[in-house]
Amino acid sequence: MLGLLAFAPQPTYAACKNSGGSSGANKVGSQVNGSSVTICASALTISPARSVKVNAVVTSSKPAPKPAVKTPSKSLPAFHKIAVPAIAAKPKATVSKKTVAKVVSKPSTKNATTAAANFTPAAIFAKVHPSDRLAVGQLASFESAAVQHFRTGTLLKLPTEVRFTPLSVTWNFGSGQYLTGAYVGHAFNSAGSHTVQVRVVYAVSYRIRGGSTWIDEPDTITLAEELGVEVSANSMVENQPIAKPPSARRVLLVGQDCLVNPGTFGCY
Repeated sequence: MLGLLAFAPQPTYAACKNSGGSSGANKVGSQVNGSSVTICASALTISPARSVKVNAVVTSSKPAPKPAVKTPSKSLPAFHKIAVPAIAAKPKATVSKKTVAKVVSKPSTKNATTAAANFTPAAIFAKVHPSDRLAVGQLASFESAAVQHFRTGTLLKLPTEVRFTPLSVTWNFGSGQYLTGAYVGHAFNSAGSHTVQVRVVYAVSYRIRGGSTWIDEPDTITLAEELGVEVSANSMVENQPIAKPPSARRVLLVGQDCLVNPGTFGCY
């Protein structure tokens, strides 16, 4: 029996509100749920109407013949006793059976199959260099590894791939100070404990069965991460190199007055 694939008129699943059209012989859709995306697929298998030959037993019957009725003779003498004839058994009908081939028509049938799977982008993280202990006015480098990456799975036993692409990376340093980019530099102008937040907005697209065309999900996914930084009011902080004191004064022989001719031999 050969099956024909067709598209379901409406998805039978409620997990995906955004239609992605079709991918191959499947109807697909998607929906963002917080920090993850649900990808849905639906296929409708139709078995067409067909005619098949089957063997059937046909039964036929032939009615039994009617029994003959004997009429008594009218010339018998009055004193002659008429014998009562015995009741004969009722004849039976004749039944016959034979096997014949018949053509039976079977109607078409439909079978809908649906599936859904969730995909989550990789967790983001924030780093600060040279360390999370800084001094007021010290320039630090902040980094977030937000890059394009992929997740894989299966839907209806077909390979499914989801792509997450960063659209923006925003750093919030508090007090209305914002910077954008995966790598930024910032110096704090006040001492104390500071909380730095990074927010990454991802665009989502997907494809099924290794198709060359990516289907875009209209909504985006936003992930956030926080980083704590301690800022000291001192100009020197732990683990910073200590400046060497200037060397003691010494008397040296010079060619000329160094104040008048600073480039003279021995002047520096």
